[in-house]
Amino acid sequence: MREWLVIEDSRKNAVFAPESAHSPVGYVPRDVAEAALGRDLGGMVWFSREDSAKLRECAEWRDDEPA
Repeated sequence: MREWLVIEDSRKNAVFAPESAHSPVGYVPRDVAEAALGRDLGGMVWFSREDSAKLRECAEWRDDEPA
């Protein structure tokens, strides 16, 4: 079984967060994300704009929840 990272908007817990921030942004397999970013992604992790761009470029990036 493959472990998937759920990518969420960091603004989702803000007091006046837009409704769009409450839904996950995307999904990417952990092994693919670790290879793309070159670091361990165990636990809660924050991504820079550059990191997010690299993850979206991954061929296995998904906008819908994996089955």
